[in-house]
Amino acid sequence: MSSHCFVAASNFAFTRLVFSVGILLAGSSLASGEETSPLMVPEPIQGIITTRCLDCHSGETAEADVRFDNLATLTLNAQLELFNRAQDQLFFGLMPPEDADPLSGIEHAELAGWLRRELRSRHASKLDDKLRDPSYGNYVDHEQLFNGSIRDKPFTPARRWLVSPQIFHERVNAVFQLRERDRQRNFYGVTNPIVLPDHSGVRYYDTAALDGGHLLVMLNNAQWIAEKQVFAAAHQGEDRRQLQFANEKDRWCPPTSPPEFVAILQKQSTPSDEELISAIHAQFDCVLQRRASAAELTKHLPQFRSAIELAGNEDGLRQMLLSVLLKSEFLYRLEFGAGEPDEYGRKKLSPREASYAIAYAVSDRVPDEQLVQAAAEGRLLSKEDYRREVTRLLDDKKSFSDEGDPTLNGIHLRSHTVSHPKINRFFREFFGYPASVKLFKDVSRSGGFFDNAGRDYTGTAGSVTNEADRIVDYILSQDRDVFAQLLTTDLNFVLHTRSNEQGQKLVDGWRRAYEGLKDTEWKDNPEQVLLENFDKHKELFAQIGITDLREDRRKNHVRDLSRYMLFFEHTFGKGRTPITFPWFAHGGQKFRYSEIYSLPPVPGAGPLDYQGRRSRGQYDDEETWDYPVVQPFRIPHRKGLLTHPAWLLAHSQNTETDPVRRGRWIREKLLAGRVPDVPITVDAQIPEDHQRTLRERLDSVTLKQECWKCHQQMNPLGLTFEIFDDFGRYRTHESLELPDSLKETAAGKNTANVSTTKPVNAVGLLRGAGDPALDGEVTDAFDLIDRLAKSDLVRQSIIRHAFRYFMGRNETLSDSQTLIDADQAYIKSGGSFRAVIVSLLTSDSFMYRKNIELR
Repeated sequence: MSSHCFVAASNFAFTRLVFSVGILLAGSSLASGEETSPLMVPEPIQGIITTRCLDCHSGETAEADVRFDNLATLTLNAQLELFNRAQDQLFFGLMPPEDADPLSGIEHAELAGWLRRELRSRHASKLDDKLRDPSYGNYVDHEQLFNGSIRDKPFTPARRWLVSPQIFHERVNAVFQLRERDRQRNFYGVTNPIVLPDHSGVRYYDTAALDGGHLLVMLNNAQWIAEKQVFAAAHQGEDRRQLQFANEKDRWCPPTSPPEFVAILQKQSTPSDEELISAIHAQFDCVLQRRASAAELTKHLPQFRSAIELAGNEDGLRQMLLSVLLKSEFLYRLEFGAGEPDEYGRKKLSPREASYAIAYAVSDRVPDEQLVQAAAEGRLLSKEDYRREVTRLLDDKKSFSDEGDPTLNGIHLRSHTVSHPKINRFFREFFGYPASVKLFKDVSRSGGFFDNAGRDYTGTAGSVTNEADRIVDYILSQDRDVFAQLLTTDLNFVLHTRSNEQGQKLVDGWRRAYEGLKDTEWKDNPEQVLLENFDKHKELFAQIGITDLREDRRKNHVRDLSRYMLFFEHTFGKGRTPITFPWFAHGGQKFRYSEIYSLPPVPGAGPLDYQGRRSRGQYDDEETWDYPVVQPFRIPHRKGLLTHPAWLLAHSQNTETDPVRRGRWIREKLLAGRVPDVPITVDAQIPEDHQRTLRERLDSVTLKQECWKCHQQMNPLGLTFEIFDDFGRYRTHESLELPDSLKETAAGKNTANVSTTKPVNAVGLLRGAGDPALDGEVTDAFDLIDRLAKSDLVRQSIIRHAFRYFMGRNETLSDSQTLIDADQAYIKSGGSFRAVIVSLLTSDSFMYRKNIELR
């Protein structure tokens, strides 16, 4: 009986949720179908259309089947569709075409203005929705944004904003009231319903909404969470080690439970209304961090009482918990503003809304106790209030400290820990280098050093991505000239698995062990050396992990002695410093990829047997890397993140580089430019002619007039990176990798074929840097990067992306003052990204909301 009631009640709650969200989605749909009055075109606009459009767009042979000569005969919906297409063509500069007479400035302004006003007045402008998409952010005029000509007061549209994957996870932690060490990285029965795109750049926007897929996941999640809440309340105070779980694979439960839930379960009789109300408030606090309103109590109390009467206290409590978990507010951020509008129609965020906006901007987590208290006491109203709390949270180096990206973790690899993962994530998303782990490479082409991702192993790409993370954090920790440093630094972390202090201590101990044991017969009689010298040299043996002579461990100790001494002979013995994590110490995680940085291989980079033999020669037959224990350190032929293997891998293909994608990234992310998507009629393929370099093959198809219009924005920038291959290694010649070009076949799985090569041509062209002194021909990527780092436009373009990241939307012209202030804060602070954050999070764009028509 109780089980039946629970399922029925759950289905009812789910149906109610689907219905309510369906109404929400339907309410935002285009309302033009309800219009009946035709669209009247004023005579001046008719004149422009007649003189500028009808030559190409009239009669049965009209180009693209677009006609303006039959406007009077079209239905209203057809007219709106036509003018939406015309508005897009005008706005994106595609009409009139280049071979036609251009519209005068006045004609363009009149026609575009009329189209926008008319379509908006009928709630039918599709352009407004399109411009909210992340890929359209750069269509807002950059010069207008930063020249100070815009005097509009900044604001953000009032919005209901779907949470990010990180915020959703932290909200689940908050439901169980988990803090600090109790926080969970994942929950067995919870599927994160939020999925963001993989592209480089800001990915979390306020444009998404709940759909049917979200709702199904929400129901399953809510059932699991409610079950855990009931389980914790039912077993409150019991020895957790003695608990019995229905699913042995799911043995986690919350460490505590709200006493209001415990009281319901412990009561043998029907709870009083006061107890039911207390439990409802407790669940609202867990799920939504607030008490239930009077209207919500009026709704939930009778349902709770009825469920208990039908199914008993436990199932009744479960159903109440579930009904609150299924509220759409659990997946949304609500930002509508409160109080009376100011003279510009803007409302300031309520203190509660402000506490969440600030908390989520800095940490992804729900507001901490001090933010909650500030909101409750009315101390989150002024710009200085915001500044106080933002500064406090940024100063807190412990509360939010966590791994930058736990998905990188492997057998022996841990993601770099940072004080504010949300802040560092901006640069990870902006540069897009974490996408490197999604590639699958032909390992043999690398000569064996590269490993693809596998089970519990993120491969070489995961390791170098973690090293790029360390560069970002290192530069952010200094917080000086951040943007230029990220673009130009020659400092890197490579195979740095221990801190500088730990690594130096380890190497010093190894050196003592080697010096003390090198003259023994460790090669020929390692067991005898161990037995005869252990008591006399315990400290030396301890340096290589040998601390006893137990019979059951002796074979391993003998093996380790041989391994370490052979390793030391080919490092210390040759005047080189050994890597602090040698091949035999790390099992499945292969820390042997120094070649990707164009550095010599680490000693023992390939598979070794007991004596250290390897497939491509003896242990001592090749030059190996003299490992720098103290890092970061300088690497030749590297300049900033754009020449880091992680970025180069992420912006490459499985078997080739990708100069088009690399060039597009620079044009759009650093130069605030716009590159149209590839038309669906174009087959964007590079000829498979490996007698020519990739550049030669790319030029053969993209220099054509119909292609060069777009490719001139990308190729001259991206081709400068041809000094790096698709693994990220520096090169001066490109291997043609064709059977006819083969000069030497690989000797084994850890060597690569040797093919005929051709010199790399990395000459490019920089245009549109915002400074004529910077524009012009560039010799290679290093020259390009040096110029980009000096550009005001590049600095401002990064700030535009930071705006999008912290605001969750594209900038508009009314945000001009916010962007100018952030730019000035960066300049005056000597290039502090923290100063940019504080400026953005205390701006009118962040603090104010305004109800506007989006269509």
